[in-house]
Amino acid sequence: MHLRAIGAAFCSLGAPDASDAPRPIIPFNSFAHQSSSRDGFEIQPAPGGKGMGAFSTVIIAKGATLGEYTGEVLTRKEVEARYWGTRKENKHDRKWRKSRCQRKQGISGDYLFDMGNDLFIDGEDADVSSWCRFANHADELNDEGEDDVACNVEVRRRLSWDEDEQQQLRLFLVALREIEPGTEICYDYGGEYW
Repeated sequence: MHLRAIGAAFCSLGAPDASDAPRPIIPFNSFAHQSSSRDGFEIQPAPGGKGMGAFSTVIIAKGATLGEYTGEVLTRKEVEARYWGTRKENKHDRKWRKSRCQRKQGISGDYLFDMGNDLFIDGEDADVSSWCRFANHADELNDEGEDDVACNVEVRRRLSWDEDEQQQLRLFLVALREIEPGTEICYDYGGEYW
C-alpha cells in the first residue's frame, strides 16, 4: 500500500481488509456529532454517493474558521502497522484495533492527515474526531467553470502551544466564501488523491 497525499496534507489508505469492512457507526453521542451541533453543522447523507457529509445550519462569513480537524495523533510507525501493513503490529496496535472494532469504528485509514515530522491526525474514530472529518471533496470549480457548487472551504495549518508549552501543528477548515444554511461543506482534496 502507498500513501496518497492530498495537497501534501491528506492521505487515503486502505487497510488490507478495508473493502470487506462495514461502514463505521457514528453514534449521536460521539464527539463528531456533538461538535457538529455546537459549531452549527449537521451530519447527514451527502448527494452523489459520497456517504455522509457536513451541512451548514447557519450563515458562515467568508474567512471564518468553521472548525478544527481533530482525531487521534499517530506516529508513522503506528500508521505503518495499523493501516499500511508495512510493519508488524505490536500489542498496542492490536489493542487499538480491538477497541475500534468493539466500538464499531472504522479502520480504513481514509481520514488520515499527514502533518509532517512523521505525525498524522487520524479522524476516523468518531469518539475523538470532530465533524470536520465529514467534509467531502469538491473541485475548486464545477464542470461549468463556476464556483457555486464547488469547494467552499480550505484546510489551513496553524501553530499553537499546549499546556506544557509544546508546539503543535493543528488543522482548521476556513470558509473561502459566504456559505448559506443547508450547504454541504467541501474542499478540494487535491489531484494526488485521485
